[in-house]
Amino acid sequence: MEIPTADMMICHCHNKTLGDIAKYIKENHIEKWEQIVDDPDFACGNSCENCHTEGYHNDGMSLAMAVGMVKRGYI
Repeated sequence: MEIPTADMMICHCHNKTLGDIAKYIKENHIEKWEQIVDDPDFACGNSCENCHTEGYHNDGMSLAMAVGMVKRGYI
């Protein structure tokens, strides 16, 4: 299993890394991954949808994981 890092690509369709997404989550007080996808001003997770919960490579490296990591203070 790959260890999550800030430069890890989470949303491949919009080239968003875990670091980009974590910054957005913190700045906007995001509580659920659905809020990321629903934001028209932050293009992320609204194309292929693989990054929502399973991860692009079905490895769990996803928006849901990013929200959880920020909530727990891991990133």
